[in-house]
Amino acid sequence: MTGLWVLLVPVKSTRLGKSRIQLPPERRARLARAMALDTVTAIASAAEVGRVVVLVDDETDGELLASAGTVTVHRSAVTGLNAALSEGLSLPEAAGHPVAVLPADLPSLRSAELDAALRAAAGVAFAVVADRQGTGTTLLAARDRALLRPRYGAGSFASHVAAGAVPLVVPAESGLRRDVDVLEDLRGVTGPLTCAESGELGTDTVAG
Repeated sequence: MTGLWVLLVPVKSTRLGKSRIQLPPERRARLARAMALDTVTAIASAAEVGRVVVLVDDETDGELLASAGTVTVHRSAVTGLNAALSEGLSLPEAAGHPVAVLPADLPSLRSAELDAALRAAAGVAFAVVADRQGTGTTLLAARDRALLRPRYGAGSFASHVAAGAVPLVVPAESGLRRDVDVLEDLRGVTGPLTCAESGELGTDTVAG
């Protein structure tokens, strides 16, 4: 087993996803694509990451994200996040490596933050990082793919802890915990493509 991580990044179709962001459909889709590109670019640039596997519903999203560095694109043949991740874990790319999962809506993520979390995760068999609210999951990581048990859905952080994942201590302001689900989550976002697309939506005046 090599020390470098395989990162699985599930991407719900940007044409349909992020429905809680109250914007016209086309602008919401552009924002979702910008967030995914910022996120995958940061992941691909992390020193602890050896391979990024993007799990897509939409072939167009896959073509876009393939440009973000050393990225393998897999078109999911199943529906539902947990099913897509189970499929991703079965891919040859995930064999023989520590494996982690990150969502594609972390546009403020910095590679150094991910590297620090993955180094901490390497010290336990199965690890989890909570979102800012403390209820959802951002990073889910395991030394071996057989140990990674995705339990995404409402209250996923508690579900992952109940399944044996060790919570990692990550500052609330870290980009690793700053997923974007609603307009208010764009406040202070730092990803360059997301900043360009969100414009005034990311300012304290508008989003605060």
